[in-house]
Amino acid sequence: MKTESPPKDLKKIGKQFWRRCLREYEMDSGHDLERLAMACKCLDDLAEAEERVKKDGMFVTNRYGNTAEHPAIKTIKDMRLLFVKIIRELGLDLTTGPESRTPGRY
Repeated sequence: MKTESPPKDLKKIGKQFWRRCLREYEMDSGHDLERLAMACKCLDDLAEAEERVKKDGMFVTNRYGNTAEHPAIKTIKDMRLLFVKIIRELGLDLTTGPESRTPGRY
Protein backbone atom coordinates (compact mmCIF):
# COMPACT_ATOMS: atom_id res chain seq x y z
CA MET A 1 0.00 0.00 0.00
CA LYS A 2 1.35 3.39 -1.01
CA THR A 3 1.35 5.96 1.80
CA GLU A 4 2.49 9.06 -0.08
CA SER A 5 0.90 12.22 1.32
CA PRO A 6 -1.44 14.21 -0.89
CA PRO A 7 -0.19 17.52 -2.30
CA LYS A 8 -0.59 20.39 0.17
CA ASP A 9 -2.72 22.53 -2.15
CA LEU A 10 -5.53 19.95 -2.34
CA LYS A 11 -8.75 20.50 -0.47
CA LYS A 12 -10.88 17.91 1.35
CA ILE A 13 -12.43 16.17 -1.67
CA GLY A 14 -9.15 16.07 -3.58
CA LYS A 15 -7.29 14.62 -0.60
CA GLN A 16 -9.93 11.96 -0.08
CA PHE A 17 -9.73 10.91 -3.73
CA TRP A 18 -5.90 10.91 -3.59
CA ARG A 19 -5.86 8.58 -0.59
CA ARG A 20 -8.51 6.27 -2.04
CA CYS A 21 -6.66 5.95 -5.36
CA LEU A 22 -3.35 5.15 -3.69
CA ARG A 23 -5.11 2.58 -1.52
CA GLU A 24 -6.82 0.87 -4.45
CA TYR A 25 -4.32 1.23 -7.33
CA GLU A 26 -0.60 0.82 -7.96
CA MET A 27 0.88 4.21 -8.80
CA ASP A 28 4.63 4.29 -8.53
CA SER A 29 5.72 6.54 -11.37
CA GLY A 30 6.02 10.29 -10.95
CA HIS A 31 3.94 11.08 -14.01
CA ASP A 32 1.04 8.99 -12.69
CA LEU A 33 1.18 10.85 -9.38
CA GLU A 34 1.20 14.17 -11.26
CA ARG A 35 -1.87 13.11 -13.25
CA LEU A 36 -3.56 11.97 -10.07
CA ALA A 37 -2.82 15.36 -8.49
CA MET A 38 -4.43 17.05 -11.53
CA ALA A 39 -7.51 14.83 -11.21
CA CYS A 40 -7.78 15.67 -7.52
CA LYS A 41 -7.47 19.37 -8.27
CA CYS A 42 -10.26 18.99 -10.84
CA LEU A 43 -12.48 17.49 -8.14
CA ASP A 44 -11.68 20.39 -5.79
CA ASP A 45 -12.41 22.98 -8.49
CA LEU A 46 -15.57 21.14 -9.49
CA ALA A 47 -16.82 21.11 -5.90
CA GLU A 48 -16.13 24.83 -5.56
CA ALA A 49 -17.96 25.66 -8.80
CA GLU A 50 -20.91 23.44 -7.89
CA GLU A 51 -21.15 25.08 -4.47
CA ARG A 52 -21.20 28.50 -6.11
CA VAL A 53 -23.99 27.47 -8.50
CA LYS A 54 -25.90 25.93 -5.60
CA LYS A 55 -25.62 29.23 -3.73
CA ASP A 56 -26.38 31.58 -6.66
CA GLY A 57 -28.66 29.39 -8.76
CA MET A 58 -28.15 27.95 -12.23
CA PHE A 59 -29.22 31.20 -13.87
CA VAL A 60 -28.15 34.73 -12.97
CA THR A 61 -29.01 38.21 -14.18
CA ASN A 62 -26.23 39.66 -16.29
CA ARG A 63 -25.21 43.32 -16.46
CA TYR A 64 -27.81 43.97 -19.16
CA GLY A 65 -30.63 42.66 -16.97
CA ASN A 66 -31.04 39.45 -18.98
CA THR A 67 -31.20 35.97 -17.51
CA ALA A 68 -28.06 34.00 -18.36
CA GLU A 69 -26.50 30.71 -17.42
CA HIS A 70 -24.25 31.01 -14.36
CA PRO A 71 -20.61 31.45 -15.49
CA ALA A 72 -19.53 28.56 -13.24
CA ILE A 73 -21.58 26.12 -15.35
CA LYS A 74 -18.80 26.20 -17.96
CA THR A 75 -16.23 25.44 -15.27
CA ILE A 76 -18.33 22.51 -14.06
CA LYS A 77 -18.57 21.07 -17.58
CA ASP A 78 -14.84 21.60 -18.21
CA MET A 79 -13.75 20.06 -14.90
CA ARG A 80 -15.99 17.01 -15.37
CA LEU A 81 -14.64 16.39 -18.84
CA LEU A 82 -11.01 16.90 -17.79
CA PHE A 83 -11.43 14.64 -14.76
CA VAL A 84 -12.83 11.83 -16.91
CA LYS A 85 -9.98 12.22 -19.41
CA ILE A 86 -7.32 12.07 -16.69
CA ILE A 87 -8.93 9.03 -15.07
CA ARG A 88 -9.07 7.31 -18.44
CA GLU A 89 -5.42 8.20 -19.07
CA LEU A 90 -4.45 6.71 -15.71
CA GLY A 91 -6.42 3.56 -16.55
CA LEU A 92 -8.64 3.88 -13.47
CA ASP A 93 -11.85 3.58 -15.49
CA LEU A 94 -11.28 0.00 -16.51
CA THR A 95 -14.07 -2.22 -15.26
CA THR A 96 -15.49 -5.59 -16.14
CA GLY A 97 -19.10 -4.53 -15.72
CA PRO A 98 -21.88 -5.27 -18.19
CA GLU A 99 -21.59 -3.96 -21.74
CA SER A 100 -23.39 -0.64 -22.07
CA ARG A 101 -24.32 -1.14 -25.71
CA THR A 102 -26.94 -3.45 -27.12
CA PRO A 103 -25.31 -6.54 -28.67
CA GLY A 104 -25.08 -6.51 -32.44
CA ARG A 105 -26.90 -9.00 -34.67
CA TYR A 106 -23.73 -10.26 -36.35
